[in-house]
Amino acid sequence: MNRNLFPLALILIFLTGPFSVLKVSAWSEHPMLVRPALINHPIWQKAKPVEARNLKTFLLETEKELEKFLAEQEAWSVAHLPNYVPCPADLAFKATGNPDDILLRFYTAIRINPNVKIPLYLHLLPHDTDMGRPVADPREICTLEDISFMLNTVYTRVEENELLPPLEVLVTASDEPDYGFDLGLFIDNMTSYGQKYGFGAQPFGNPNLEYGSQAPFHMGFYHEAKILYKFGPFLKQTYLDYRLYLYKALSEFAFSQNQPYWGWRFMGWGMHYMGDVSMPYHMRPLPGVSTTRMMWINLKAMMGFPKAKDNAVQLVSNRHTAFEEFQVQVLRSALRDMNNDHPFLQALANPTPAVPFSEDFFLNVATRESAASGKEIDKILARQMPDMLVSDPKVETNDLPETDRIVAFMTETNGPESVEKVTEAIAGRMRHFSMHIRSYLDDILTHISLL
Repeated sequence: MNRNLFPLALILIFLTGPFSVLKVSAWSEHPMLVRPALINHPIWQKAKPVEARNLKTFLLETEKELEKFLAEQEAWSVAHLPNYVPCPADLAFKATGNPDDILLRFYTAIRINPNVKIPLYLHLLPHDTDMGRPVADPREICTLEDISFMLNTVYTRVEENELLPPLEVLVTASDEPDYGFDLGLFIDNMTSYGQKYGFGAQPFGNPNLEYGSQAPFHMGFYHEAKILYKFGPFLKQTYLDYRLYLYKALSEFAFSQNQPYWGWRFMGWGMHYMGDVSMPYHMRPLPGVSTTRMMWINLKAMMGFPKAKDNAVQLVSNRHTAFEEFQVQVLRSALRDMNNDHPFLQALANPTPAVPFSEDFFLNVATRESAASGKEIDKILARQMPDMLVSDPKVETNDLPETDRIVAFMTETNGPESVEKVTEAIAGRMRHFSMHIRSYLDDILTHISLL
């Protein structure tokens, strides 16, 4: 193969790969996993209820200290995150004392979508009651135009200074980064803030799709073959680690300032990204497709035979969708029925053996194990799910009515044993999810005082 073809071939497959589809979420509805995973943690026996505080209130009360903290965190990110893009100096948070623009100053300093909506609310699970609180419209919470993924969930408004269980603050916050935090942050996303945030052009994904622009903040490819990084260095331009460590540090900062509500809420934001790590379709660009095959099918595409490449991309997209739909439908049903013996809930309550959180944990434990699991997960889905959903590149699984009743369809097509085998495989990933977020929580607890 002509060496000059390598870069273009590799770039072509990744830029037109699974990141260009609409669906770039990892686990669907993180709170449904987080609460069962953490509800038996001993911390809740001593953690006191916390007063809900608006973000603006928190920022005004900690403004001076926050300026110093964010400067220190920026220096840490530059020193410790190998692929980090430094924040432009003119975006650094400054304690000006101006309440009118303090939210905007904070959003731009941490480089998130400045149009985010961060109200006081709770995210209810299927068997929860609203406790007499008014129900909140998802549009009060999320900036996305398409909120269809939120319509099966109940959200309730919370008043400032209302006392809340810290677990529920954490659980609620664990879904928030999927509500628009990381949208439009690149220079080619056609947003005013993307022009100045310094992240450059979107390294992968479709910059023209609303939800697609968040992909580089929720996916990370840390364990690919060296040749892929050599000819596709943009694969390293992922910022999941930046978000995870930033919100972890913000959580510890909030606790240090006697702001426990925001300590738990920032922790939930960071926990979202920690949870994303355990999703194999977010740790590998094309799980189940070898490096050699990627290069071969792309070379064929460049020679005018794109069918193999297009098929590979469509299949991984369909399997990602099928994985998520099975997970969310089965888990929601188990929670609604309070079936604590269900394999999913048992897996979340009984994680894999604990490994302490550290910088090494993120790179050489959590992401490595998740990336390694991708091939086997992809194989199980291909074998056990109906061909229409996972093995037919001519269809878009997300658009099929059968996807909305995936368990029943699998039972009718492949028998109940197929449901059992997929359940077992996803439960295995949930055991790792649970361990990851517990380690994240436990490490924060070692740095704070709840007294």
